[in-house]
Amino acid sequence: MSKRRTLHPIYVLFGLLQTIRGFLPFILIGLVRGTDWTELAWYWYAGAGALAIIVTVFSFLEWRSFGFWLEEDRIIIRKGLLLRDEKTIYYGRIHSVNVEQPLVQRILGVAQVKIETPGGNKKADGILPALSVKEANDIQRVLRKQATTSTESISLIDVMTQPDQPASLAQGPVIKINDKLLENEKAKAALEAQTSRTVSSFTLRPLQLLQAAATSTNFGLVAAFMAGVYSFADDLINQLLPDHFFESVVEDSASFMPGVIFIVIVIIAGIGCAWLLSILLYILKYSGFSVKKDGNQISVSYGLLEKKTFVFDPKKVQAVIVNEGLLRQAFGYAEIQLQIVSSDKKEQLMLHPFLKRADIERVLHDFVPQMKLPSNEALAGAPKRALLYYVRIELLITALICAGCIVFFKTDGLWSLLLLPLMLWWRRSCYLAAGVLLQEGQLTLRNRFLSRSTYLIRRPQIVTMRASRSAGQQRKKLLTLSVRALGSPMEYQVKCLDRHDVEPVWQWYSRSLSKQ
Repeated sequence: MSKRRTLHPIYVLFGLLQTIRGFLPFILIGLVRGTDWTELAWYWYAGAGALAIIVTVFSFLEWRSFGFWLEEDRIIIRKGLLLRDEKTIYYGRIHSVNVEQPLVQRILGVAQVKIETPGGNKKADGILPALSVKEANDIQRVLRKQATTSTESISLIDVMTQPDQPASLAQGPVIKINDKLLENEKAKAALEAQTSRTVSSFTLRPLQLLQAAATSTNFGLVAAFMAGVYSFADDLINQLLPDHFFESVVEDSASFMPGVIFIVIVIIAGIGCAWLLSILLYILKYSGFSVKKDGNQISVSYGLLEKKTFVFDPKKVQAVIVNEGLLRQAFGYAEIQLQIVSSDKKEQLMLHPFLKRADIERVLHDFVPQMKLPSNEALAGAPKRALLYYVRIELLITALICAGCIVFFKTDGLWSLLLLPLMLWWRRSCYLAAGVLLQEGQLTLRNRFLSRSTYLIRRPQIVTMRASRSAGQQRKKLLTLSVRALGSPMEYQVKCLDRHDVEPVWQWYSRSLSKQ
């Protein structure tokens, strides 16, 4: 077994910081109330000190028990005080290696490494929570080299145990970590010249970042942020604001203007604030966005407060999603996301946040050459008889809402009838966006909720495929096609396609499956 490696000693402070974070709302409430901390009885301070000592001691013991080993074909991670936990991850099963710096780690000047495999669930299969930034990047590079190379010309164990031994060009690059040279630079330069690796890269400029933020309309990000702030600061808000503050504001505002105008102003103001907040959160998340492809590795890095770096093999990309929001589609822009195996299944990995649709094929060719974006005209859309299934339920719900507004607001409620043509326009745009295409072993699906999304996937990456229909759809020869890729939490679905367009896709999938 190779040399045992440990986490950065700063990990001892993690438990203490997490405990302080748990008590932070109570500390803030005390500060707002003007609590005189000097008047507290001595046993409060004694209890806080004892708790801090206990947490620090347990954190120290956890740090001492945590160890990992880089072997020839695997990484071994061992941890646990009372219950020992040991994980063995073979390099061939690694899909991506991510270096992240959440806010606490960034303040303390360390980083964490997350190793993603197909078996990962809510958490990454392997996590090294506290390493120096240099060591984390070195380990990331070593793991990716081992994961993407079937055989190495030099043993990893020999390199680790004999770090001072020189290596010739015939032996290949020398791999070292922990404050030592990762590769022999001369050998690296010569090797790159021999193999003629293709290097592609780009960095998002500040103006592009601002344009991407202004056109993203990512209200889901805003909702998640507001929910987190409210759950954290609910008690603090109640202490800062007078009793029934929001009720009083609503009543006073409503008394100065008619009810309908007040509701419209509130809606517009809410949308405007959400849009500005979405711009701010988008900039914080994707600031410093850069992508680089070097040989058979893609590196994606972004983040202002929480910096993240993802390194993965483009061959292990499960699917490509091209999203065109309403604003972006109007000006001919889009974003490219990648579906990769990750423990964070809430979102896809961004490959390019903002580019012209005409440039998508070039970017895919440079970074994910196995995927191709067909023209919009090449996709087979939903037939005319499917339009009814796209609009009927939504229009019925909208009509009931309008009826309720008319009953409640009387004449002013008639303004709600404007929702009917708006709903009809939205659902018709969803109908027009639907499409499917099977070409050169790649399945392309397209649909719309708010953004128009085009989903590109190849047969080996499809985990499940479903073709479903209701009794009415069966009579009209309509089918809803759904596919799911490895690592995806949900299916990608296109409703009410013509049966003649879906059947070749199903036969292609079933026939390929039977050959395995």
